[in-house]
Amino acid sequence: MAGAGIQVRLGRAVKAARMRLGYSQEALADELGMHRTQLGHIEQGLKDCRLSTIVRISTALGLPLSQLFEQIEASE
Repeated sequence: MAGAGIQVRLGRAVKAARMRLGYSQEALADELGMHRTQLGHIEQGLKDCRLSTIVRISTALGLPLSQLFEQIEASE
């Protein structure tokens, strides 16, 4: 696969969306019911995510899942 791995691209997209909304990692993690370090690992591309977690993140960010995937594809 060319470019960064899917986990890294997902993490970058999540972090960019979170920062656009002005959320801290801790605030978003609290909303998601996860520890801040877990969200940090997702944003750094260090953790594989279940689809259900990706859906929860997308919903919390008010970002349609299709748009999140478009951002991931665009970063290839």
